[in-house]
Amino acid sequence: MRRLAFALATASFVIATGAAAHASGNHPWCMVIQDLGDGWACGFDTFEQCREEARPGNTGFCTSNPAYQAPTKPVRAAKHRKHA
Repeated sequence: MRRLAFALATASFVIATGAAAHASGNHPWCMVIQDLGDGWACGFDTFEQCREEARPGNTGFCTSNPAYQAPTKPVRAAKHRKHA
């Protein structure tokens, strides 16, 4: 729980300071690499994928991609009923 709180606080700080501008890619999850000048690797579709890469021993953590835009679902045309 402490790690999650720290990760959320750090991610909030990074986003607030503008470092999130380095986030790219159309994937919802990023690993923030702390030992390389806070680089963002945003190529993960799930949190679990990111966590595997940021496993203990690495110096990164996972956060949501602030630049991610979820694909939009097509809007269905309304069906019109014929009134007799």
